[in-house]
Amino acid sequence: MKIWIFLFITLWQTAFAYKIALSSSPSNLSPFFSTDANSQNINRLVHTSLVDFDVDMNTVCRLCKSFKEIRTEDKYSIVFELRDDLKFWDGSKITANDIKTSWKYFTETEKIKSIFRFAFGNIKDVKILDKNKVELVYKSYGLDHLPNLVLLKIVKIPNFEKYSKDNKVEVGDIIGAGEYKYGEMTSLNISLKSLSPKLKDLDFVVVKDETTLSLKLINGEVDLSIANMSPRKIGYLEKMGKVNVQKVSGTNYNYIGMNHKKEVFKSKEFRRALSLLIPRAKIIKHKFKENATVSTGLFSKPFKELYTNKFEDAFNPELAESLMFKAGYKKSNGKWKTPQGEPVKLLWKCTNNKFILELVEIIKRSYEDFGIEINLVVQEWGTFLRGLKRGEYDLFVGKWVGFTGPDMLKFAFHSENLPPKGANRIHYVNSELDALLDRAEGIKDRSERNAVYRKAIDVVNSDYAYINLWHPSVIWVMNKCLKVEGMYPNGNMLALRNIEDVCRSR
Repeated sequence: MKIWIFLFITLWQTAFAYKIALSSSPSNLSPFFSTDANSQNINRLVHTSLVDFDVDMNTVCRLCKSFKEIRTEDKYSIVFELRDDLKFWDGSKITANDIKTSWKYFTETEKIKSIFRFAFGNIKDVKILDKNKVELVYKSYGLDHLPNLVLLKIVKIPNFEKYSKDNKVEVGDIIGAGEYKYGEMTSLNISLKSLSPKLKDLDFVVVKDETTLSLKLINGEVDLSIANMSPRKIGYLEKMGKVNVQKVSGTNYNYIGMNHKKEVFKSKEFRRALSLLIPRAKIIKHKFKENATVSTGLFSKPFKELYTNKFEDAFNPELAESLMFKAGYKKSNGKWKTPQGEPVKLLWKCTNNKFILELVEIIKRSYEDFGIEINLVVQEWGTFLRGLKRGEYDLFVGKWVGFTGPDMLKFAFHSENLPPKGANRIHYVNSELDALLDRAEGIKDRSERNAVYRKAIDVVNSDYAYINLWHPSVIWVMNKCLKVEGMYPNGNMLALRNIEDVCRSR
């Protein structure tokens, strides 16, 4: 009888899986093409990279014991010493040769043609120093080279020579080295089978409607949700006492972008006045239900080396008014006019996301009460993005997600990244900032380099290149018996390895 009980318990533990809710289906689960957050995060569990990020957004080893950056005037490389306890799913040991082979997979242009081939094409050679030591030699130094290696998954593709551009490598053909492997996969359900006795299986289910998701959480059909839910709905579930809500300060950054090519935005006083008219504290309290923090710049608190709290604008219409007068604007019959006598009227482009639109309406009302006319145009995402790239706007609400360090400053603000080349879609040009960013790239010492980047951050903030808004918290909603240790500020799903059922452990 005891044997049968033991077998029943063992089978139950093996079959058990936590059901995890997502808002949308991953776009592509191949490590060679995973660009959206859900795809990349699920790939973190299934495949393993040399490095990843910790909760302080520092680069740390995953497949390696240690790494060392080597930088001279004519060379930049990274040497990795590999862990000797990791294996692929088929039981074969991971060696330095597998790092080189994986790099070849990601950079070849016939059979796979990975979307990441351009990033890893900066690696001109992979030198095998011994079976557990490998050196990645780059064409030149780049601040993003090390963090980009999070996307270089170390994999095996048996009989790779049989594939061609007409016979593509599929997800099921790839052997990974993660703690999970793929089970059943459909557009609305992805099953991950644990390869470790310490971990339970994970079943990801797509639930797009938050009311349906709430009911599934209450009824126990979903164990944990990392889906997008409105703060209002999360607050409702918390008050019911049916769920456990865990949150951490997030790294995602929301801002208002201004078209710096337009004459009205040439005035720094005007840009700052717009910032002072935003009731951030009230919005965070009533709309986010305290599930966000006021932004004082691109980098939130988890970026300990780059965070600054120097630039926080409290709601202050009186100061905004004095700045407008100082800039030469005039007020007549409650409406502002430019120094040239033209009415101040701004075109605000916005996506049709319901929650974002609610936030925009609050800020719009504040601007209009102040005497600035706003023409709000609501568009679906594709149309909105096309207009943004063409500069067909005065204002927009933007969001940066997934960035990992100071290279984001050059990406978003350097004048060499003006459209169509780069992401400086606000057409911001500041020679002082460009000089600081160029100078920082030439500095080898990390602390000295970050000191220059902090000066660059001060320039961006003090000049109101963007109008800072907030950093939404990372929020996971789960049943009352669950808790998760070590949630990441970027929403990294590696934390799902740390789910604990406190009811069963009692």
